[in-house]
Amino acid sequence: MRIIRLVIGGYALVEAIRASDVLIGIMGIVLVGMALFNLGCGAQGCGVPTSRTKTTHSDDVEYEEVLSK
Repeated sequence: MRIIRLVIGGYALVEAIRASDVLIGIMGIVLVGMALFNLGCGAQGCGVPTSRTKTTHSDDVEYEEVLSK
């Protein structure tokens, strides 16, 4: 995905320079920046990956028997 962003951003920058278009130049800078600094959402979306390991940590509780008189 980073390579695709880099290629599209580079192409947008070249075309922006050729056509003297500021808007396409800004779009190209954003896409190249996302590719170089690994920013933005990937192919799996913007969600945070969950941990696959389940933590089943349970504390043993000690009980004391109370006798009534």
